[in-house]
Amino acid sequence: MMTKSLPFFAIALLLSGCTAHATSVQPAAPQANKTGAACVAAGSWYDPAAGRPLSAAQLIDKMRGKDVVLLGETHVFADHHRWQAQTIAQLHSQRPDMILGFEAFPRRVQPALDRWVAGELSEKEFLKQSEWETVWKYDASQYMPLFQFARLNRVPMVALNVDRALIRDVSAKGWKGVPQDLRRGIGDPAPATPGYLKMLGRAYGSHDNGNGHENGPPKGPELSDPMFSNFVDVQLTWDRAMAEAADTALKTARTQGRDPRLVAIIGRGHMDHFYGVPTQLSALGQTDVAVLTPWDLNLRTCSDLVANDGTPTADAVFGIAHTADMMPPDKPKLGVLIESTDAGVRVDKVVKESIGEAAGLKKNDLILEAAGIKLAGSGALVTIIKSMAPGTWLPLNIRRANQELQLIARFPAEAPAQPAHGPK
Repeated sequence: MMTKSLPFFAIALLLSGCTAHATSVQPAAPQANKTGAACVAAGSWYDPAAGRPLSAAQLIDKMRGKDVVLLGETHVFADHHRWQAQTIAQLHSQRPDMILGFEAFPRRVQPALDRWVAGELSEKEFLKQSEWETVWKYDASQYMPLFQFARLNRVPMVALNVDRALIRDVSAKGWKGVPQDLRRGIGDPAPATPGYLKMLGRAYGSHDNGNGHENGPPKGPELSDPMFSNFVDVQLTWDRAMAEAADTALKTARTQGRDPRLVAIIGRGHMDHFYGVPTQLSALGQTDVAVLTPWDLNLRTCSDLVANDGTPTADAVFGIAHTADMMPPDKPKLGVLIESTDAGVRVDKVVKESIGEAAGLKKNDLILEAAGIKLAGSGALVTIIKSMAPGTWLPLNIRRANQELQLIARFPAEAPAQPAHGPK
């Protein structure tokens, strides 16, 4: 249980941006309080700025002049990685000179990526040399089709991330408190815009940030609060590191006489509404950048497509309807009985010796978010739980009495026995 700050490995999962992004088309007003199915059709593209659907041909044509295309994901969703593989293939057919960048890998494992693409490593050895099980931990089988595509087509893979030791240092000391020689060569990030700060404030303020009171909500975050300031610095460091790695890969290729497009596989929190990585790329001079993201019809609402200031969530979204047959069988269960309420998903019972009990869930807890996704009902939580692979972790934001807390549900490598019916 965390009560004062977010663990560095979960920050990216818990953030979804709301940025100012110039557009010449006034966004259509989506219907509020409707699921995504009301505005985005499953299996199709949708332009949030124009408020209209796009054909696959129109979408790919729209990407023609883009040097960087960011493909978002919620890390635990297999359907997101299937969509990424499909989109990468479409983009590759339009512009075969491609580089694939991955948030999943820190820069120090770049030699393993190079050897994999060159055909020198087996899958098992590639995952071992890239330190997958210690660095990323998400279900490797979901990402493997992306890696196989790169290998099959000899598309270079680039590690975009940084060692977590730097993230820990920034979390503890702030960016300015980390000595220059310990910054791993990363330059000063572009400052967070007011909208980004507002979004980060919501993420930070949804937890007990040390200013809470027994009979009231936590105090609103301000940059004068060192804990919140460091929280912002962590996100900016992550954004800047990935933007710089992408920028360097493109510039290096151009010195070799190539003109590639870089496609980056990163969490939605680093790109939604054009905050995060897109802002840092712009500061580095990379302006031909597009953001594409999957749209979970049973998890997200139409009102999420466009921010209150009129900013669309992406250049285009792709509608995904999760169904039971698209989820692998025999997934571990959280071990709770749940019920939808207006305030959140209420825990009615916690099974003894379950994953939920080990995470710290208690009867009457309200689960507000899972994997950084606001829960519109119990069905959304069930979908997320079904997407979890053994051996992975699931951040949960909950409300207990007058406190909002973060818990981490750890799904073991082997799913424990659970009751045959009832708990999820």
